[in-house]
Amino acid sequence: MFGRVVSFEEESPEDMAAGISHVEEEVLVALRDAPGLTGVWLVDREARRRLSIMVWESEEQAEAAFAKLNGILAQDPDRHRPKPASRSSWEVYGLIK
Repeated sequence: MFGRVVSFEEESPEDMAAGISHVEEEVLVALRDAPGLTGVWLVDREARRRLSIMVWESEEQAEAAFAKLNGILAQDPDRHRPKPASRSSWEVYGLIK
C-alpha cells in the first residue's frame, strides 16, 4: 500500500477558502471513483493549516489518479490553488477502514 500526505501551513483566509474550494470542486470530483483510494482532507482553521491524506492499494493506482487530476487542473490553469508546504510519500503498513 502507498500513502501520500500533502500539507498546507500558515494559510491566509483567502488561500484556505481557495484550497478548500479546489478540493471540493476538483479533487474530490476527480478522485471520487478512483480505484484503490481511501482519503481524508482535514482543516484546522485556527492553526491555519490543512492536510490531505490519501492511501492507495498500489502506487500505480495513485499515479493513474494523479494523471487524471492533472488533466482536470490543466483545463483551468489560472484558478487560484495554494501551493503545499510539503508533499511526502509513505509505505503504509497498517490501515483500518
